[in-house]
Amino acid sequence: MVCSIAKKWKRTLAGAAVGFALLAAPALAQQTFDFAVWYSDRDYYAPMTTKWAQQVDAVTEGRVKMKLHYSGSLVPAKDTVAAVRNGSVGGGTTSISFLAGIVRELSYMEPFFWIPAEAKAGQAMMDKLTPPSRKLMEEKGMELLFGLPSSGLITACRKDHVKAVADWKGKKVRAAGRLQGLQLSAVGASPVAIDPGELYIALQNGTVDCTMFLANLALSGKIYEVAPNVTYWNDGANSSFYYVNLDQWKKVAPADQKKIFDMSESLAKEWAVEQIGMQQQAAKDLAKAGANVYFPERAEIDTHKKAMSTVWAEIDKLVGPSGKVFSDTIANQ
Repeated sequence: MVCSIAKKWKRTLAGAAVGFALLAAPALAQQTFDFAVWYSDRDYYAPMTTKWAQQVDAVTEGRVKMKLHYSGSLVPAKDTVAAVRNGSVGGGTTSISFLAGIVRELSYMEPFFWIPAEAKAGQAMMDKLTPPSRKLMEEKGMELLFGLPSSGLITACRKDHVKAVADWKGKKVRAAGRLQGLQLSAVGASPVAIDPGELYIALQNGTVDCTMFLANLALSGKIYEVAPNVTYWNDGANSSFYYVNLDQWKKVAPADQKKIFDMSESLAKEWAVEQIGMQQQAAKDLAKAGANVYFPERAEIDTHKKAMSTVWAEIDKLVGPSGKVFSDTIANQ
C-alpha cells in the first residue's frame, strides 16, 4: 500500500513539474514591426502597402503587426537598410539600388530596362529570383518578405525631353545607384546620386537637369512641377523589396511566418499585374497635371536599352559566379 501511494505521488509531482515547466517556457510575444516606407501615403503604391499590412494583422490574428511610417518619417530611404540590419527599425521597403552594395548578386535587378513591363514575364522572373534573394539577405541579417517587379520607368527633365540617345549628352541626371550611373555615363550623361526625398529641391535648384524615376513616384512627389518634360520608357528599373530585421523575425512563430509568406506571395502576384496598369495611368495623370509626356515607340526604347547594355558585363565582373541564377534569368527574358 505504501509503495502504491508513493508511486502515485511521484506521478503527481512529475505531472506538476511538467506543468510548471510549460508555464515557465517563454511564449512568443506579439511582434510589432516599425516599418519604414520612403514614399508618401498618397502614392499609387500606398493602398497596396496598407492592404498588405492589414493582411499581416488579419492572417496572424493580431500576433504580428506592421506599423507603417510613410514619407521617410521613420528613416530616409538611404538609411533604411542599415537601420533594419542593426535592429533600430523593424522593417522597411527600398529599391534594389539601396541593397546591391551589401548583397552584390542583387545588382542584376538595378539597371534601367532590366525587366519588361509585361505582367506574366515580370512575375515569372520574380518567382525565380525571390528564393535566392531571400537566402542572400538572411546572410546579411534581413528577412525578405516579398519583392515586386517594376515598370513605368521615366526620364523627367527641367528644360527639354530625352528622346534620342544623343539627347543624354552633357546632362546631369539623377540615378538611383552606381550601376544606373554606369548606364548614364555610357550615353554621355553625368550621373548624380540623390536621395528621393531631396530630389524635388535638386531639380528646382538645377543641381540636376533630369531624373530617372518611376511614373507613380514622379506623380506623388510632384516632380512634374520642376521637371515637366517626361519620357515614359514603359519598362522597369530596380525592384521594390519589402524586408524585416532577421532577429525580430525569428521571434515570430513559425506558423505565423508561413502565413505571412504565403499571403505576401499571393498579393505580390496580384500587384505584378495591377502595378503595370497603375504606372500607365500615372503617366496619363502626369499629363493631366501639366507634364509634357512623350511616349516613345518600342524601337526607340530598344535603342536606348541597347546603348546602355554595357552595364551587364560590368555586373558580371563585379558579382562573379554567385550571380549566375540572376544573370541567366534576366538574360533569358
